[in-house]
Amino acid sequence: MTRMTSAALVALTLACSACSYIARDAASYERDTSALLDTRDAQLRSCYDAALVRNPNLVGKLTVTFTVEQKTGELTELTWDRNRSTVDELLATCVLTALDGLELAEPDRRDAEATFSYSFRVQPGA
Repeated sequence: MTRMTSAALVALTLACSACSYIARDAASYERDTSALLDTRDAQLRSCYDAALVRNPNLVGKLTVTFTVEQKTGELTELTWDRNRSTVDELLATCVLTALDGLELAEPDRRDAEATFSYSFRVQPGA
């Protein structure tokens, strides 16, 4: 399983007056969000391993979208883009469940919309 960070992080300018949150640029948002998603690699691997039991030849791509909430840094509105994904619903649901509850340690002044794509393929020798 590899992740393609074709992250389209679009920071929406929602100012927070008298707040002490940081203001990330798009590159910082992508880096921080990617690092946050990496913390769930073991769970995502488990999702794929379970999917391989159902279909040993399963390969495909899963594109997930979500909002990074200002103030809390929580990932919300986690969904998978069925038009840009080739995996089954069980794998997609497992991945979304694994990502649920993540939040950036340092909230931001702005919400951000993000898209991340995961590529699932059997590793040689696995």
